[in-house]
Amino acid sequence: MAARPLVSIITANFNGARFLPAAAQSVFAQSLDAFEWIIADDASSDDSRALIDQIARGDPRVVALPAERNRGPASARNRALAAARGCWIAVFDSDDEMAADRLERLVARGVADAADIVVDNLLVVSEPSGASGRRLLTGASWSVARWISLAAYIDAGRMYARRPGLGYLKPLFRAEALANFRYRETLRIGEDYDLVVRLLARGARMRFEPAALYRYRRHKASISAVLRREHIERMIEADAELGLESPHATREPAARRAQASRRRSLEAALVYDQVIQTLKQRRILAGISQSLRRPDVWPLLMMPILARARRLVPA
Repeated sequence: MAARPLVSIITANFNGARFLPAAAQSVFAQSLDAFEWIIADDASSDDSRALIDQIARGDPRVVALPAERNRGPASARNRALAAARGCWIAVFDSDDEMAADRLERLVARGVADAADIVVDNLLVVSEPSGASGRRLLTGASWSVARWISLAAYIDAGRMYARRPGLGYLKPLFRAEALANFRYRETLRIGEDYDLVVRLLARGARMRFEPAALYRYRRHKASISAVLRREHIERMIEADAELGLESPHATREPAARRAQASRRRSLEAALVYDQVIQTLKQRRILAGISQSLRRPDVWPLLMMPILARARRLVPA
C-alpha cells in the first residue's frame, strides 16, 4: 500500500448491506488492479458496517471509514476524498456494479484524450425486476466518444426534462482537477451534478465514453428516488451561489441560457409541489389559482394523467 494507487474508488454507503456483496464482487473483478477502495459508511443501521469491515479484512486495498452520525452522501464522499491517494478518483455507489474492464477503459480514455473528467454510459436496472437494464443515453450522438460542454451538462439537468439527466453518470476525476473542490454537503440530492458543474465552469474538460460500463440500480431505498421540497430548495440555493447566469461567471452564453432554464424548471417544481399539497388538502380552487399564476407548471400537473392514460391504452 506504500505505492500510490492509480485509481481511488470512493463509495458512500448508507444501509446498503444487501447490495454490498455484489458491489464488492464487481470491484475485485476489475482488470485494473492498481486501485484502493475507500468505503465511507454514513452511520448505517443495517449490517453494512460489519460487512465493510469483513471486506476490508480480506483485502489490504480496502479502507473502511465509519461514521457515528448520518450526514448525507456528500459528507461521506468528502471523507473518502480526504483519504484518497490515487491519480484518478472513481465515484462508485454501494448499490451499483461495474463491468470488469470499466476502470481500465476509463483511465485509458482520460489519458488518451487529456480529460479531467471521464463518464461512461450506464445501464439502469429497476428493482425488483432484475432485468438486464436499459441504456440511459441512446441515439447516434451518444454512440461515439464526445466532449460534454458546460451548457450541455446544465441543459440536461433541468427538472422533468425530456432528455436524461447527465448528473446520473458516475464520473472518473483526474485527482489534480479535484484539488480545491469538494462536494457541497448541504445537498442530499444533486451533489454529483453540482460538483461537476463547478469543475466545468472552471475550465475542466469532460469526456464521454459510449460503452455502458456502469450498472445503476434504481430501487425504493435510493436517496435519488425520493425528491422532497427541501431538496429542490437546496439545489436552487446551490445554483444561485454559482451565479452562472452572470456574464462574470462564464463566458458561454449557451451556459447562461441553460442555467436560466434550469432555474425556471426548479422554481416550477416548487410550485408543482405546492399545488399537489394544496390539492391533497382538498382545496381545489386554491390549487387551481396557484397553477394559474405559473402556467409553466401545467405540463408537470399533466404527467400523472398522461401516465395513467398510457397504462389504460393498449400498446
